Amino acid sequence: MKPGQGFQERISDPAIEIDGDVAMVWAPFVVRVDGKVSNCGYDLFDLVRDNGTWKIMNVTFSSRTDCPAQ
Repeated sequence: MKPGQGFQERISDPAIEIDGDVAMVWAPFVVRVDGKVSNCGYDLFDLVRDNGTWKIMNVTFSSRTDCPAQ
């Protein structure tokens, strides 16, 4: 597959909040298919630290097609 083809999701400017052994990451994303913007929204990851290792407990996301020009 050539660069720019297929499926690509990128996040940017993640906001990370940590309190002890729990954390959350909130980040805008843009999905491109064959190099064209398909949809965008926000990812929310809930994490817990277990024996010193961060693990994702939950993923929630929004999705829309009226994305700003990318």
